[in-house]
Amino acid sequence: MSAVDALWTLYRQQSQRVRQAFRIRIAQDESNEITPLTEEEAKRMALQRGRDIKTGRAKLIPHDNVMQEMEQMLATYAD
Repeated sequence: MSAVDALWTLYRQQSQRVRQAFRIRIAQDESNEITPLTEEEAKRMALQRGRDIKTGRAKLIPHDNVMQEMEQMLATYAD
């Protein structure tokens, strides 16, 4: 079996959600652009992040770091 056949078999065994996430990542990689999330995707990610923080699987990002990243991001929109 070739590597392509093996990857295709693995892909076909995944749920629709995983397949869609995989396709989005491939598209982002090929275009080097960020695909905006839908409202539902953003909500799901935010809720999961909250659960991860509560259970200790993720840590909070310091406020100053978040603000610095936001300022940098907003500066790119000013152009």
